[in-house]
Amino acid sequence: MLSVFPNILFLAPFSAFLIRVALALIFVFAASKHWYRAGIISKTFASVELAAAISIGAGALAQAGALAGAIIVIYWLARPAIRPVSFIAILLSLVLSVSLLLTGAGPFAFDFPL
Repeated sequence: MLSVFPNILFLAPFSAFLIRVALALIFVFAASKHWYRAGIISKTFASVELAAAISIGAGALAQAGALAGAIIVIYWLARPAIRPVSFIAILLSLVLSVSLLLTGAGPFAFDFPL
């Protein structure tokens, strides 16, 4: 395979780290938006989003967190009233979650490959 910049291919393993950070930030933002809404259901949902963000961001059980994140994002798609971000950002979050689910946590993670 030809590459335009072959000298930076050594950075390829760090792509999973960047995906983890981006997805964790989206879930932290969503949790902050849901936390300030009235109702116990909204606060519970914010707690689940925050737990997924911590799991994904730290890389501890990142694939389980990515699976939970994908379920959360599908719930955002099913219930438009609780969407914390735009539709395009939700689709991007779904792609990021599935990518982490399939590829693993990458470097700088507390996961151990099995």
